[in-house]
Order: sequence, then C-alpha cells, then structure tokens
Amino acid sequence: MSEINNKIDFELNYKEIEKRKDRIRKIWQYKQVDHIPLGIYIIDNKEKFTRKEIETEKEKNLRFDLNSIKKSLNLLPDDYIPFLKPEVGCTTIPTILGSKVSYTKDFENYSTVEEPIVFKIEDLEKLDIPRDKNEIIKKGLMPGNLEKINYYKTVTKGLIDTTGLDIGGVLCGSVDIMDTNLFYMSLITEKEKMLNYLGRLSDLYIKVQEILTGEVGDLNKMTNIDWDVSWYPEGSKGYVSDDPCANFGVSTFETFSKPFNKKMYDRFGYGGFHNCGPHPCASAYLQYDEKDIRKKVRAINCSLQFTYKELDKYISVFSGSNTILYFLFEEEFYNSERAIELYKELVSKGIKYNVVCIPSYPLDASLHNDDDISDIFNEFLKTSKEYALSLKLE
Repeated sequence: MSEINNKIDFELNYKEIEKRKDRIRKIWQYKQVDHIPLGIYIIDNKEKFTRKEIETEKEKNLRFDLNSIKKSLNLLPDDYIPFLKPEVGCTTIPTILGSKVSYTKDFENYSTVEEPIVFKIEDLEKLDIPRDKNEIIKKGLMPGNLEKINYYKTVTKGLIDTTGLDIGGVLCGSVDIMDTNLFYMSLITEKEKMLNYLGRLSDLYIKVQEILTGEVGDLNKMTNIDWDVSWYPEGSKGYVSDDPCANFGVSTFETFSKPFNKKMYDRFGYGGFHNCGPHPCASAYLQYDEKDIRKKVRAINCSLQFTYKELDKYISVFSGSNTILYFLFEEEFYNSERAIELYKELVSKGIKYNVVCIPSYPLDASLHNDDDISDIFNEFLKTSKEYALSLKLE
C-alpha cells in the first residue's frame, strides 16, 4: 500500500452537530425531544485493514476512522455525531505492569493479553505499580498511545470529537493480569490484600487517564474518557468498565468495585458504566453516595446479546431513576431485520418502565448497500419517534 496521507475531505456542519448534541443533553435530563436519539453509525473498512494494523499503525487507524465518518455523514440524516476512535485494544494497564499483547488476525476481534503474569497472591503484593508520570509514559503501550493521540490531533486539528482509549476499570485489568481462579478466589479469601492492591492499582488508573485526557487537551472534545463512541454531555465524561461484576453479587461489587470506580467518577464526572452482562449487581450500579444524589452514574452501557435473557428485569431496575441505558447491537449476533425487531422490543420495555434505551449500532458498509443503510435508519427513526411520544418526559 502507498503511503497514507490522511486529511479531512468532508464538510462538518457544526450547527447540525450541536443540534444533535442538544437532543442528547435534553434526553439525559428526561426532557421532551422529537425522537429518542439513535446511536447508529457506519464502519467503512474498505481498505481491509486488520485489527492489528488498526491498533498498531496510527495512519491506518485514522484512515479507517475518516472513511467511516465520511460514509456516516453521507448516509445518516440525523443523530450521528462524528467521532474519532484511536484504538489500542484493552491492555494498556496490563502492559504497564508487564503483560504482553496477543493480536488476532480477524478484524472483529480486539487484542488481549498473552497470558496472566500473577499466579499467587504473593506475586500481587510484589507487583511494581508505577506512580510517577515520567515512568508511566515509558511503559507498555503508553508511548504508542500518546503518539497516536498526538498524531490524531495534528492531522484533525481538534475539529472532530474523539473517544478515549479502552482503559477499563481496576477489576478488568486485574482479571487480565491474574490467573482467573486466583482472581475470583482472592476476592473471597484474600480480602485485605486485594483491597490494598486495588487501592494502589486505582491510583495508576487515575494517573493514566489524566495523562491520556491531558494529551487530548479538552474533556469536552471527547465523547467520554474511555472507549464508548456515545457522546456524553459536559460534566458527565467519566466512565468505567467492569465486566468481571457479571460473575459475582452486590456485596462483592460494593466491596471491590465501587470504592475504586468512585475515584474515577470523582475525578472525571459521573457519566457511564459498562458491563456486557449479565447483571447480578445492577441494583448497585448507580448511587455512589447516599448523602449526595449528584454522585450517581448517569448512563449504563451493555451488550444486548449478553443482557437479553434478563432484559425485562434489567430495565425495570432503572425505572424512576432517569438513567440512560445504552445497548450494543453487535452484527455478529443478528442481521438488520432482527435488530429492528430487538429495538422495538427494547422500546416496548422502555415504555413499560419509563426508561430511555438507546441502541449503539455499528453498520458494516461491507454488509449493507447505501439504500439498505437508509432503510434501516428510517425504520429505527420511525420507532424512536413513537417512543418519545410514549415516554413520560418533562
């Protein structure tokens, strides 16, 4: 392939983009809107980059992003807010601690750690967790992460909002570096040692996010601080992923997740929380301080596929809380006809419990022609208009 010379070769209608952002600001407050926003966007990998190429080569990552933005702007008449997505996989913290990255050949699969590096609790206690910024920026994926963010800024000149990198949360990083059995057993048998370690690890998470968001330069030019492409309103950019909580109960979540998630939210704002599903801890997702109702997560992101079996129960948990529920619609699990049916089912349950449910739905341009994409969007839009009329909004 010839040298990639990236540039923005499409128009950005900032007045229209601001109108779309304002619709999200309103629905986050459960205020009246003309339709419930749709998180539909197009991915256009027409140059057939591998996932490893996208994660490791900044020029190819940005070319993929710009191709996808251009296609989305051309075909989606509303709701779409352009975003850049610098991708590095979800192993940044583990690599700082010494893990190696395993890349996949498929486009659909993101990189993972090669293998655990902690096999007994004594190894965890001895783990070198850096605290100094000058040390952190030299370790693992961090040099490449900062180089990619800087390259994006240089080429796009801050004209397009960006996601953060997929940093996750303390338990996500821990389950990657630790032997799986050791991780879950230690939550039961090594409470004090785990809490001590998670305290140190959470300081690293905060520092890494401060470094990365500082390199971006403006939180309000980010969708949120982590990987999620959904645009979050100002003041609510904080975000934590905690997929391990799918495997334990509320008491464990309250002990080993929330104190460390809280540090991230206190620093960057109470915004979003992700767990693919299932959701045994859903009742504890939102409130972080019973004496201060402002310290409350505003949005939950999950996989529709891994939440579907408990969908009614899950949505009911958030009735009356003015929470926004984002659902990942993943094309590897169902086609567009099924996706439309599932959205209608979401809407039905959302109306039942007066909860706003928003699909986050990437349409692969290699699987759909332009007319199909327009038809899919219009079907979703029709339902979302009916949804807005049926909800009890201010």
